[in-house]
Amino acid sequence: MMRLSTEIYTRKVKESRDFYINNFNFEIKKQAEGFVVLQHKTSPAYELLFCIPGSPFVNKLFHPEFSGKGIIFQMEIDNAEAEYHRVKTLKIPIVLELVTEPVNGTHFTIQDPNGILIDIVQYS
Repeated sequence: MMRLSTEIYTRKVKESRDFYINNFNFEIKKQAEGFVVLQHKTSPAYELLFCIPGSPFVNKLFHPEFSGKGIIFQMEIDNAEAEYHRVKTLKIPIVLELVTEPVNGTHFTIQDPNGILIDIVQYS
């Protein structure tokens, strides 16, 4: 078995942790000062890791901070319209309103505290 996780180096570790816990059903799997591993509650194979840049816990190769551009997380769900309305009630800024496109399905896009775009999509 292989598991693929994403680790983001950011000064916003706590903000990132809270964003995904409060809005997308993640929980803390492991945490240390300046580092957190989040795991999705119902899909435990999905993990997100956030670490401060220059962390003494990791090799110097991994020290640079994420620049906030060039990555999109895609969350595939069963009902994009219902999720769109749920996210709107949470007052999370929507950067691309709900739209249906031939290739991309029905989707909308938000942004996390690090500037990472999150495209929430339903494929018919």
